Amino acid sequence: MSIESKDIERAIAKVNNNRFRLKNSYGKPGGLLDLSSLDKPVIVIGDLHGSIENLKAILDHNKNRKEIKNGSIILVILGDGMHNDQVGQMMEMESSLEVFEELINMICSYGNNMIYLKGNHDSFEERLAKSAIKQGLEFKLYLLKHRGEDYVKAANIFFESLPFFIIGRGYVITHAGPIRNGATRQEIIDIADNPDYQHQLMWNRLHEFRGNPSLKEYSESDIRKMLERLKLPPDTPFIVGHNPMWQTGNKTGIWRDIIGIKNHIIIYSNIGTRGPYLKINNGTIDECFALAEKSEQYYV
Repeated sequence: MSIESKDIERAIAKVNNNRFRLKNSYGKPGGLLDLSSLDKPVIVIGDLHGSIENLKAILDHNKNRKEIKNGSIILVILGDGMHNDQVGQMMEMESSLEVFEELINMICSYGNNMIYLKGNHDSFEERLAKSAIKQGLEFKLYLLKHRGEDYVKAANIFFESLPFFIIGRGYVITHAGPIRNGATRQEIIDIADNPDYQHQLMWNRLHEFRGNPSLKEYSESDIRKMLERLKLPPDTPFIVGHNPMWQTGNKTGIWRDIIGIKNHIIIYSNIGTRGPYLKINNGTIDECFALAEKSEQYYV
């Protein structure tokens, strides 16, 4: 059953009033959620990019859906739920609509027990493009055709309402990466005043090679400076999505200590993966997979 603009408005209210979300200097919902006092497990899902199958598989794995609903665990999704990222399928928007409406229903049902962070694909921005395909614009046009103008207006407000950063009990989470040279807790809370910081948390990518990093990249020193300015221990796990490391040869969708950066984790839960997610409990971060590994096939 499809949702309506009023359902999106309900979800916006839930996002803005999440009990973990801190108010900014103007008394409005800020960019930071503080889970540091939370004494229960958290599961983290990476970028889905239209994989409704992986989302449902993760929710149905190990009683996750039931435990999220009753508040036994908290669900965090790193953003980028929409926009198929597979070659030859980037114009396909039906799966994006499916995931979007599932997310809205989940937020309305789970309330404080679910957090969806803002990713770079959570936007109708016309400059948002992959392989020269303007996926933000294409999704907007698809929704206008199939759901109407009021729905699109509500969806845009939903995207703009999303928070950017989580400080948990012994971990931090954001979509893309740290702000270069770090940022303070208050600066993240007041991130509405700083479009550059917003952009960095949604777009920064790991600097993988020697040489000077570009302004689109971050390094290990940026992670350490970010943790320092947040007044957190330097070995605090830093969890992100956004930038899968397929070229490393690891195809699980989870990359730990990537390129030698201790306690840095990248997770991607898109089409083609086994539905990976992280479960954080009592200082331990476990890797979980909702789908069975497919056996290799040999052809002669």
